[in-house]
Parts: sequence; C-alpha cells; structure tokens
Amino acid sequence: LLAAISSAALSIRAEFSVQGLSNTAWAFATLAVHDLPLLDVIAAEAMRKIADSTSRPQNLSNIAWSFAMLSIQNIPLWQS
Repeated sequence: LLAAISSAALSIRAEFSVQGLSNTAWAFATLAVHDLPLLDVIAAEAMRKIADSTSRPQNLSNIAWSFAMLSIQNIPLWQS
C-alpha cells in the first residue's frame, strides 16, 4: 500500500501544496518508512515552494521533523 501511495505521490508531485508535502512526509516518518526517492522529491518540491508567502512555518517544521525522525540529512533543504 505504501509503495502505491509513494508512486502516486511521485507522479503528481508538482500539484502538492507545502501542507500536502508536509503531511506526506509526516505520514511516512510516523510509520518509519524510509522511502528515499519520495523524500528527495518532497525536499525538492518544498525548496521550490518555501518562498511562497502561503507556506506556514508549521508545515516546514513538520517536514524538518519528518526528515529528522528518519535520520535523513538533506543539506540543500536545511540551507533553504
């Protein structure tokens, strides 16, 4: 099931809001699922959308928490 969710999310990644990215990262982290291709895409999309004035700090902190819980260091994401 998680592989299907990941595959679907990868195919529509540009349509995700920052909250959608945050919720997806949180769900995978909560389940301790290390889906690196998906998380790399989440990081890339989040970096593209961070400058958007509608990005809430809570969503960004949830993405950071998710990566931390999975012990994933994404330096470009942290620097953005």
